[in-house]
Amino acid sequence: AVVSTQSTGINIYRNDSKLFVDNSDDVVWSKEGTTQGGPESMGFYAVSTIPLNGEFNIPQNSTPVKEVWYADDAAGGGTLEALDRWWGNLQQQGPLFGYFPKPSKTWLITKSEHLEKAKEMFPDVNITDEGHKYLGSYIGTEEGTKKFMEDQVGKWIDVVDDLARIANTEPQLVYSAYSFGTSKKWSFVSRTTPNVTQYLARLEHHVKEVLLPAIIGRGFISDESRNIFGLPTKYGGLGIYNPTLVSDLEYECSQLATSQLSEQIYKQSSVLEIDNDEQYEALKSIKEKKDDLHKAQLEKIKSEASPSVRRTIELASEKGSSSWLTSLPLQQYGFRLNKQEFHDALCLRYDFRIKDAPRHCACGEVFSVEHCLTCK
Repeated sequence: AVVSTQSTGINIYRNDSKLFVDNSDDVVWSKEGTTQGGPESMGFYAVSTIPLNGEFNIPQNSTPVKEVWYADDAAGGGTLEALDRWWGNLQQQGPLFGYFPKPSKTWLITKSEHLEKAKEMFPDVNITDEGHKYLGSYIGTEEGTKKFMEDQVGKWIDVVDDLARIANTEPQLVYSAYSFGTSKKWSFVSRTTPNVTQYLARLEHHVKEVLLPAIIGRGFISDESRNIFGLPTKYGGLGIYNPTLVSDLEYECSQLATSQLSEQIYKQSSVLEIDNDEQYEALKSIKEKKDDLHKAQLEKIKSEASPSVRRTIELASEKGSSSWLTSLPLQQYGFRLNKQEFHDALCLRYDFRIKDAPRHCACGEVFSVEHCLTCK
């Protein structure tokens, strides 16, 4: 049966929808399209704004503006004169399609030599010659990027500190939240903003000195342990990567993954044409680059480690030995570990001394995990 997308869209968004929170009787009323059970909302909106961009929005015999649209975020690049025409058309035509540009929320980034002229031509728009945040990344000068990154890192450090406080009682939940969620914030910025490694050193300091001790349950994390924890779980680590070691590669891989899309945006292609074979090879290359980096880190750690540490890494790298770390801590499936269980499991994984364990066995021998399992 053919379903009218118009009727579908209207029915989905006609009223607020109930969002049910797991293990709770509370209900959250949603006004957002995608959280109302309508993941196609982005596509609907993109189709509805087609008349506002591209060839439909360029007056004849005028310099075109290179446009980028992401949902209701429209951006354009070009000369001030071209942008003036583009902005005027957008303000005039937009309301006809339910799009209402707001000058107070609009930013124009220009070079210093064009700043005064830009202020005259766009009196109601925010204007800067330093740069501004765009879709979670930043466009602008080195000084502007520095301010942006210092501000972002400050916010991330606050989040890391908050997680560390929670980890004092729920280390597994914090580990999962950090691995699957929080750490993706700076991964995204690393992928979209070049040359940010130097600004991530403060963040790494807090991860090593504040967050990891709370998650692991140890007051001090050595440089060797930090390097091990920064490996993927399949190589015996925890997947808590050092952002200063991976940020440059993240940006390089991001460029490689989006090269075809970036080229078509630059050419202002009206039809998206992706070579699937080329994209497959790009993604394969990315996987190899990241794997090579982690393998090099692993070999460096092994070359400097003691035989017992090397053996510990080998055991933690065995197939299936990290599944308990990469699984979500869902209580209904028995994957949830309390504080002591999680800390003890990490101690067994990395051959750390188990907290509050006796120093001597009842038989008089020195207590260890091995002796505990073999004592007669």
